[in-house]
Amino acid sequence: MYRIIGALKSFPNRVGNLDLGRKSDNYGQEWPSTMLLYRLVFFGEIHSRPEIVQRQEDVLQQMIATGDSVHVIMEHFSLDMQQLLDDYTQGRCSFEELIQQYQDIGTEGHDLKPYESFLEKTRQSSSVFLHAGFLSRTYARQLMKEGEAAALQSARLWLPPDTTQLQGNEFHYNIFESMITGRNLAEDAPSDTFRGIFQAQLLKDVAMAHKINTIIEGHPNDRFLVLAGNGHVSHYQGVPERVLAQHPDLIPQSCLIVSRVWNETTLISDAAAVQIVSSSYENAADYVLAYQERKTEDAVKQDVAEMYNQVGDTAHLEGNLMRARAILKYLEYTDEDIAVAGRDAYNYQGVGNPHKHAQIQPGERVLDVGSGLGVDSFIAAHRTGPHGRVIGIDLSHSEVEHANRRALSREMKHLEFMVADMEHIPLPDASMDVIVSNGAFCLAPNKKKAFAELFRVLRPGGRIAICTSTLRSKQLPEGIQWPLCMEMFIAKDQLEPMCSELGFENIVIDDSHSKMVYELPEEEETSTLNPDRHRVHGNNPAFRHLEEFNMNELCARVCVVAKKPLGDDDVQSEQQDAL
Repeated sequence: MYRIIGALKSFPNRVGNLDLGRKSDNYGQEWPSTMLLYRLVFFGEIHSRPEIVQRQEDVLQQMIATGDSVHVIMEHFSLDMQQLLDDYTQGRCSFEELIQQYQDIGTEGHDLKPYESFLEKTRQSSSVFLHAGFLSRTYARQLMKEGEAAALQSARLWLPPDTTQLQGNEFHYNIFESMITGRNLAEDAPSDTFRGIFQAQLLKDVAMAHKINTIIEGHPNDRFLVLAGNGHVSHYQGVPERVLAQHPDLIPQSCLIVSRVWNETTLISDAAAVQIVSSSYENAADYVLAYQERKTEDAVKQDVAEMYNQVGDTAHLEGNLMRARAILKYLEYTDEDIAVAGRDAYNYQGVGNPHKHAQIQPGERVLDVGSGLGVDSFIAAHRTGPHGRVIGIDLSHSEVEHANRRALSREMKHLEFMVADMEHIPLPDASMDVIVSNGAFCLAPNKKKAFAELFRVLRPGGRIAICTSTLRSKQLPEGIQWPLCMEMFIAKDQLEPMCSELGFENIVIDDSHSKMVYELPEEEETSTLNPDRHRVHGNNPAFRHLEEFNMNELCARVCVVAKKPLGDDDVQSEQQDAL
């Protein structure tokens, strides 16, 4: 389900010193035929979303229908991949071969499968010319590590000849920072936290604009469709401002579309949508493509289970034990805990150390939520001793099967694993003394429902220690392909209010080990991993582009520590026991 919304006014009325002077009260009823009016269309997207790609194809079809030649410039391909695109459009390689070579030689890491029909249309039409439009992420990473001068020197082939420094304006940074933090543009001034990443953003904007300008100069009578992430075009900043500054004659014939996701059951009204997409004083685009995500919570859980089933299938293969032990040591697992983990340590999948806060005692009943391959459950079972009981639950049947085999091998008869959903735990009310979890809650589609289940199965006076990854801000930057787990991260400052509302007390959000990326001793950092063992992210080329982001600035690992209050009867019982 989608809706095209026309902006109440175009922003900016000025691009640099250029007066756009356009206003629109069009709410998109004539979409996509209105695209016939424009020779230059900037289409801001959230990458690899089929709903958005379909609308891009609609725009392309309208531009082809004019009979003019159409140049499509795509952020998805780095400038040095033009030969690969030429091979595809000229029939020298199939779509499958395109994807394979893209993964082998590229740095962009986009999922191209949703673009298959769009790309096929560019190949079928003799009037369409497909262009790689983006600077390789290698240069952005170089800028972050070595500085602007070194990156400009290395990338000079792809930049305007007179580029000696990267210049961006404060409003553009304001937009960029707000996309990362979720801050409203009309509210407080932006922080300086992301100015380093912003320079990398400018480098890519300058290169893409230069490519587009070069194409326009060579084909002044043609039409142009630019596909890029929202962050590179929103509010006519970044790429559009640099293109229109050089080609002011195209201003009346240009158009900006941005994409937004609405998660409500029904799409909100047009006027409300425009107000949300815009700040109180400036609009983001001429048109807003608002659409609903189709993936249900059940579909997300199925995706998670399938990912970790692949991990479970190779869990029996030897891993990097030295590295695993170094990570456990860094997270303050005790020497005894590490010894208990033993050779299973290389199957550790956590993000923290729940045992430090759980303080599991002999004889207690413990639930490990998202128990994975069992490492934390083995430690918990050792702490409870044979008179206690430990149950591990996980969505992945493959990981559960592996963990049960390992428990049997360890002769831990008081430990069992079962396939179960943390939002529907198959245990009686008030049946557990302690609940731990390590890295699974970031994958729960409905965090509140999952924590409510913990509250239900926890006995009065029982305690939780839930290690999870969170966002430091309200949302992730738009227009980036994020791993599934990161798309489901909750904002760190939402955890305490949520737990309080559910009835927990003595709530502590421990962020003493908040770093997402941390340094290990050199011998562990440089040690090799077994390439035959499946990892959820690993060296997946789809996520190489994330290397330019400072994950410690975007996200934080925390441990949620809390207790379930005692009821009046429980308090009286404890008082009697003390007499």
